[in-house]
Amino acid sequence: MKTSASMMALALVLSLAVSCSNLNKMTPAPLDNKAIQAEVEKNLAADGLTGVVHVSEVHEGVVTLTGTVHSSGDRQRAYDDAAKVNGVKRVVNELKVGS
Repeated sequence: MKTSASMMALALVLSLAVSCSNLNKMTPAPLDNKAIQAEVEKNLAADGLTGVVHVSEVHEGVVTLTGTVHSSGDRQRAYDDAAKVNGVKRVVNELKVGS
């Protein structure tokens, strides 16, 4: 009985140690400004917003979007594409909706 309890305690300690060591691997480091811009542009291209939305500036994690999109949905998608990039602190959405 004592051996069984010791084995269970050891298994618990080992599983906690393994799960804690994985925490660092799950949180990537923020990207630098150039990498943030490239990632935002990649996301915009995936949504077909290349050519109408421009990442006019990235400074200290603040992304500024400019251009004209066809709908408010496109404007929101562009914002979301920028906001979801690791390291982006704020998105300045200067996109205009027009034809």
